[in-house]
Amino acid sequence: TNARMLPPAKIQNSQITNSIVAEASVVVDSTISNSVIGLRSFISANTEIRNTVIMGANYYPWQHEEQLSAIEGPANPGIGEGTIIENAIVDRNASVGRNCVLKNEDGVLEADGDGYYIRDGLIVVPKGGSIPDGTHI
Repeated sequence: TNARMLPPAKIQNSQITNSIVAEASVVVDSTISNSVIGLRSFISANTEIRNTVIMGANYYPWQHEEQLSAIEGPANPGIGEGTIIENAIVDRNASVGRNCVLKNEDGVLEADGDGYYIRDGLIVVPKGGSIPDGTHI
């Protein structure tokens, strides 16, 4: 494989337990437990992530469009401010908006929604998917 020349993860005022945070990730004022945070993930302030895999991104939300070339995905990949995610998989280049709750509180085993689906009780946000602000699952 090719070596990635990426900076280390940047973690500010966050609590991270039993988790892995990959290089070039940015985590701000958040709580993360029993999770994996992939390359170039951006986790906004006041976010709670539990038992979740976030695959990361190929680009940062603040990069200009001309730098992205042929990469497809939402303009702001990552997790928005005030969001709670539990028992989920967020695929590469996906975006979860602000003040969302992705917990599957009703215990649904199989479902298809707008920008997500549930399989075996796990919420999955597909590659390049986008969850709008304020979504509750």
